[in-house]
Amino acid sequence: DLLMQVEGKPKCCFFKFSSKIQYTKVVKAQLWIYLRPVKTPTTVFVQILRLIKPMKDGTRYTGIRSLKLDMNPGAGIWQSIDVKTVLQNWLKQPESNLGIEIKALDENGHDLAVTFPRPGEDGL
Repeated sequence: DLLMQVEGKPKCCFFKFSSKIQYTKVVKAQLWIYLRPVKTPTTVFVQILRLIKPMKDGTRYTGIRSLKLDMNPGAGIWQSIDVKTVLQNWLKQPESNLGIEIKALDENGHDLAVTFPRPGEDGL
């Protein structure tokens, strides 16, 4: 969907599941995201948004989880997010899986979540 792209790259993460696992009981589901290192102590607001078909008011997503993290200078960090309910819903209704959007904004509005490596940045 071109509406879900920024500068030609998807701004969402799409997960496709095999029909073999559609009836699997989900016991636990964690999404791990990597946050880029920061140079100064900062607060990061992490949002995981589930993309939905556009509603009449133009809404294209619904919130899954929001976190407030304090980060210190040094290496980047891994953060896990519980997505069990989202995964269960996707398996029950695969057509509702339009992907998720991951945001991790610092106090200056910079997105620290690594979903695509930047130029000169190694992939994970």
